[in-house]
Amino acid sequence: MNTHDVLAYAVATQAVERLRTAVSPWNTLFSADAYVTASRVWPVPDFVIVDNANGLQIAAEFKPPQQTKREYLTGLGQAIAYSLDFHYGLLVLPEIADDGYRIAEHVVHVMKQNTMHDVPVGVLSYDPATFSPHKPDFTEAHFFSKRISAPPHVAQLDSSFYAKWREMSPEESLRLLKYCYEEMGSGAAATSTILTRAFGRLWIDIQSGFLRHWGGGTRRYQDTVKMKGNVLKNYKNFLFHIGWIESDGALTKGGLEALHTGTLYGAGSRPFLDTTATAVLGEGKHLILFNAISEYQDTVGGDFPEEPKWLENLEDFLEAKGLLKRNPERSAVAVAGSTRQFLKAEKQLWRQLELIKPNGPRVFHRGRGLIFNWSRIAELLKSTG
Repeated sequence: MNTHDVLAYAVATQAVERLRTAVSPWNTLFSADAYVTASRVWPVPDFVIVDNANGLQIAAEFKPPQQTKREYLTGLGQAIAYSLDFHYGLLVLPEIADDGYRIAEHVVHVMKQNTMHDVPVGVLSYDPATFSPHKPDFTEAHFFSKRISAPPHVAQLDSSFYAKWREMSPEESLRLLKYCYEEMGSGAAATSTILTRAFGRLWIDIQSGFLRHWGGGTRRYQDTVKMKGNVLKNYKNFLFHIGWIESDGALTKGGLEALHTGTLYGAGSRPFLDTTATAVLGEGKHLILFNAISEYQDTVGGDFPEEPKWLENLEDFLEAKGLLKRNPERSAVAVAGSTRQFLKAEKQLWRQLELIKPNGPRVFHRGRGLIFNWSRIAELLKSTG
């Protein structure tokens, strides 16, 4: 699963580079103002390329090498289906299937039929013999037909490709999963969502002093409508982004498995911590972020900056790769001396999940940056098969 995501985002960043440098044929349909993000609402493509200037979205289905012909044809169906909720669909697949059949050529022949002429779906093919995260070269085997009309419904995009976390402790996440599960079978009226009802119960627990934050102290939030709304948004986003709940609060298969693990061993247990960390790395796509940060750190060389400048340069690096939306005001804000908040919460999460090596009370190591706990990460990924 995680190798799939790493390969998919390697293709995504190279595609964004081609858009930004106005390479043909991309420049015939799209602007250079592009970046990659995610959409975690159905139908959940592997990644979404956004043409910000033209307001266009390309939803991609990535298929790894050594799969069957049936799997690749299924991918074509998925890419076509994405055109209902996005402006364009995209299929990325190898030149050959697991039996040597030239599947990319077959898919292109399908797309060149007269009946498929106006279907806004593109096909990118790659050589599986040389394809890797560090060399994600591809060929535009079949470029998009220009969309005649906008899709009837445009899917919601996430603000970033990776899962956002704000303060939620394991005890709170397990309790909210429990309440969501109970509300799924409550038969309550459809005037409120599963999540709204479940979070209402969680909020009562918080105000009653029944729950603890990650530091072990009692969780305290001011009991106001604004604060409740902000916490609901933050808690929902995290569980949704790591694939544990649907947008309405219904538990996914991953959420049910996490609930089972937490109920069996406890919110503070090693198994539940590992389950959370694995979801953050995989469905939450923090592994892709880790790889990008490591790539940036490898380019710094001997003149390694202090943390504020390191964060600013990292943000610029991710933006240049197309992993962040371009922000023309970022430099002006930095010059004005505003406090940098980039990855502040995420660094806390990684420390709690033991995904990075601490440096006393901090996680930044002078002259080195972030030191990821790759042995633990490898074990977590190994456990997912």
